[in-house]
Amino acid sequence: MSMQTYEHLGPYRMVRKIGEGGMGVAHLGLDGAGREVAIKVLHPHVAADLKARDRLFREVETMRRVRSSYVAEVLDAELSGPRPYVVTRFAPGRTLEDTVLTEGPLPPHEVIRLAQGLCQALVDIHAAGVIHRDLKPSNVMMVNGRPLVIDFGIAHLVDAARLTQSGMFVGTPGYLAPEIIRGAQITQAADVHALASTVFFAATGLPPFGTGTFEAVCFNTMEGRSQIDKAPVWLRDWLSRALQVDPSARPGAGELLRMAGALDQAGRGPQPARGGRTAIMNTVSDLLPPVEYARGGSPQPAPTVHAGQPRERRPIAPPRPAEPFELRRFVKSSGFVGVLALVTLMALTVVMPVVVGLVVAALSLALRAGDHYFAEERPELTRAALVAMGHLLLSLAFGIAAAGLLHLAGRLSTSHAESLAAGFFTLGLFVLPGAGAVRRAASGVLNRLLPGHSATVVTVAVMGPIALTSVIIALVGL
Repeated sequence: MSMQTYEHLGPYRMVRKIGEGGMGVAHLGLDGAGREVAIKVLHPHVAADLKARDRLFREVETMRRVRSSYVAEVLDAELSGPRPYVVTRFAPGRTLEDTVLTEGPLPPHEVIRLAQGLCQALVDIHAAGVIHRDLKPSNVMMVNGRPLVIDFGIAHLVDAARLTQSGMFVGTPGYLAPEIIRGAQITQAADVHALASTVFFAATGLPPFGTGTFEAVCFNTMEGRSQIDKAPVWLRDWLSRALQVDPSARPGAGELLRMAGALDQAGRGPQPARGGRTAIMNTVSDLLPPVEYARGGSPQPAPTVHAGQPRERRPIAPPRPAEPFELRRFVKSSGFVGVLALVTLMALTVVMPVVVGLVVAALSLALRAGDHYFAEERPELTRAALVAMGHLLLSLAFGIAAAGLLHLAGRLSTSHAESLAAGFFTLGLFVLPGAGAVRRAASGVLNRLLPGHSATVVTVAVMGPIALTSVIIALVGL
């Protein structure tokens, strides 16, 4: 075997290269328990782009909240080291794009199954407050006949960082929502449009907005000139509603899932769309040079379902439950460093309530300000200031109430109760409702200060005794 076969990246062993794109190189890897994972290593020029890396970090942190059987969730990420990488669930199959281009359009019952699975994936993604923004056939893996959504806008985020510099957008023509092309605000409705375009391709083998130059395809998209007349009759109404030019006229992912459950391949005739417009594309663009339809990077692993196998229609399985909490992984993460730092701050606040309490309050405000400054969509400054002030008061009330209860229950002296109140005030600044911005900023700072997995483990080893000593000093002082 080659040396690359045994190359390690953090706690993972890279087995072989399985793909390459504009963002980086994808490898099949093994984690510490021998389980297969997909490891995407960023290209050096992407890793050197601090703004792209920062946006990618925030997206990865958000995507960790998504749990769905139709989602290749992010398992781990190291974005602050010299070789940033993202670890996702490995899907042993091939993309929907490759499947359709190789075997032709999917049979009707599989189109329905695909539509239901993708809709459920969007429901789960949107429930986590995430917008995929890059849903297309090459970002959908087919595993045992089931769709698995991958690459949650990661490549789009890298391109979006370039958008502010070049004034151009990067994406696949035909799968971009009209509002993305126009540069308008991107909402969850953009994913609904992309989902319908992807299902159209699966059912017909054709790009949804025709062929032609990049400009022609974009024009057809912005004008709503889709090729719905080439889709199966029973699917046209469903597609028409999801492909509305006006984002507000499209159904949400949940409503689209309900509509997908009612699809009948024996249905007759399309019904007119309600509101907005989705025009049938004219044939002018068909006379223009075609857009090259990329097949993607390196060859994918052999599919687990072969064309000769009988295909049955099975009900969509419910999303699998969230993965169990893994203590070993958490103890070696920057999140545990944050917990140790918070415990230390609480103990120090108990020892020196006024001085440390003021320092911690100032720190929380600074973290909140940093999160506001680097946010992609900044809320109004006045509103952000009011939220920060309200959270400070809430934390103060929490500290007083908690210490008061302990004072009544344990007959603590007034001075000891005041010290405990300061400690609970510090805790409230980071854990009470409204502290999400503070935690996000703190997590970002920790991931930037710790250059890699080894540094995190060493920091945990150092912070552990410090936190324990601080707690002992605080208890002795009481």
